[in-house]
Order: sequence, then C-alpha cells, then structure tokens
Amino acid sequence: MPTTPIWQAAPPPGALPKTAPPPGAADPGITQQDVLDRGRQAQAAGEKGFLGTLFDFSFTSFVTTRIIKVLYALILVLAVLSALVYTVIAFRVSAVFGFLTLVIGDPLFIIIVMAFWRLVLEAFVVVFRIAEDIQALRERGDR
Repeated sequence: MPTTPIWQAAPPPGALPKTAPPPGAADPGITQQDVLDRGRQAQAAGEKGFLGTLFDFSFTSFVTTRIIKVLYALILVLAVLSALVYTVIAFRVSAVFGFLTLVIGDPLFIIIVMAFWRLVLEAFVVVFRIAEDIQALRERGDR
C-alpha cells in the first residue's frame, strides 16, 4: 500500500486553500522594481538637502514633510510655556486656584492644544503624501 507524504495530504476541513496568500502577505500588484524606484526617488529627494528643497523655486520637492516634526516640537514647547504663564497668573490670584490650574488646567490645556495641532499637521502630511504618490504614479506611467 503506497503511503502519501504528510505534505501532500489533503488539507483539513475548513483550512484555507493553498492558492490563497497568507495573511499579511505583500500585495502581488507591487513589484520589486516599484519598490526600488520608490527608494531611488526618496534618495534623490534626500540628496537635494534641506536648503536645496527650501530654495527650489519650481516646487518639485516639498519641505513641509521635513519640517513637520520640528514644528510639532515648537508647538509643544509653546503650549508648555503658555501653561506655565497661566499657572503663574493663577498663583498670583490665589494659591488654591494656582494649584488647581497646575494639577488640572495645565495638563488638560496641553492635551487639547496638542491634539488639535496634531490633527492639523497630520492633515498637511496626508495632503503632501497624496501629492507625492500621485507624482510617483504619473512618473511610472499609470494615468
């Protein structure tokens, strides 16, 4: 009686067919050449440098995606400084009001301000990434 090796045995009931890609597998529509082209474009944009991008009068490359982290950090510093100013003013009014501002008001203020600016800056980044992806599609020839 011939025996069938276990790797050639029929799959158990309810198992995925062998033709289905495993979960998390790469999209078959994206080729290795697409990935290499995208890397070369990113490298070419990086070679231009920050100042080269800043003074690019043709606006072919974007500086916004490079400075967004610095801008977010500056907003955080300004929010914390503003909260400290409010705390000093509150302590001048009364010690209890100053303590409540320090414990409740400042953290709430910083969280609300940072959440708002995070949403705004993420919207900017999304718009610029869409523009970069559309540019890459045009260069690839998918119109």
